[in-house]
Amino acid sequence: MKQLQKKVSKKNPILFSYIFDSEGRASELDTKRASTELKNEGLTWVHLDATNPQTQNWIRKEVDYLDHLIIDALTAEETRPRVTEFTDGLLIILRGVNLSHDNDPEEMVSVRVWIDRDRIISLQRRDMKAIFDIKDHITQGRTIKTSSEFLYNLIYQIITVTSPFIYDLGDQMDVLEEKMLTTHDTSFRKQVLEIRRKATISKRYIGPQKEAIAKLKICHYDWIDEWSKRHFQENLDQITIMIEEIDEVRDRSHILSDELFSALTEKLN
Repeated sequence: MKQLQKKVSKKNPILFSYIFDSEGRASELDTKRASTELKNEGLTWVHLDATNPQTQNWIRKEVDYLDHLIIDALTAEETRPRVTEFTDGLLIILRGVNLSHDNDPEEMVSVRVWIDRDRIISLQRRDMKAIFDIKDHITQGRTIKTSSEFLYNLIYQIITVTSPFIYDLGDQMDVLEEKMLTTHDTSFRKQVLEIRRKATISKRYIGPQKEAIAKLKICHYDWIDEWSKRHFQENLDQITIMIEEIDEVRDRSHILSDELFSALTEKLN
C-alpha cells in the first residue's frame, strides 16, 4: 500500500487542517490561517506530524494554553491507549492497525488527540488509515458539527479499519482446523503460533482501548451530548466483540497447538 501521508516541509508540521461552519461543512485551511482559527470560536481540526522537529515548538506557540503534560503526551514516542480528563477537554490516545506495506498490521499505530469544544489537535508518528479516511469523507462532503461527533467518527473509523484484520485471524484458524481434521497434517504448527502471536499483540492494544472508550461515556463536558454518548456505547459494543474474537482465536490456537503436538508425538512413537 502506498504511503498515505503527503510530503510536507520540515518547517511546516501541519499535514492538513479544516474549519467547520455551523452546518458542519468543512473548508481546508492554510498553515497561517489554521493557527488563527485555533484561537477563535468554532470547530477547527489540525492534524500534525509528530516526527517533525518543529511540531512541539508549534504547539507551544500556537496553543500555549495546553499543559506541558498534554504536550509531552501528544509528542511522546511510545504511547498506550487512554483517555485523560482536563478542565476544558480531553487527551485521547488511540491505536489502529498499521496497513503500511513495510510493517506488520498487528503493530498498531497511534493517533494522539487533544479535543475540547472548539479545537481538535491530532498528531501521528506514522500514517493511520482511519485518519485519512475521515479526511477523504470530509473532502467528499461529510458534515461534522461538533467535536464529540468528530470523536465518534474517529473511533468508528479506527474500528472499521481494524476489525477485518481481527476477524481474518478467526478465518485463518477455521482453515487450519479443517486442514487438521481432514489431512492430519502437522506441518503448519508455525502458522498456528503466528496467529496466536498476532492475536496476543492485538489484545495488548485493543484491551486498553476498550477502557478508554468506556471512560468517554461518563465524561461530564457540556460539549459531549447524549447523542455522542449513545454512539460511544455503539463503539464500545463493537470493540467488545472484537476482544471476544481475539480471546476465542487465542483459545482455539492453544487447543490446535496441543492437538498438533500430540499428533506429532504419536507419529514419532
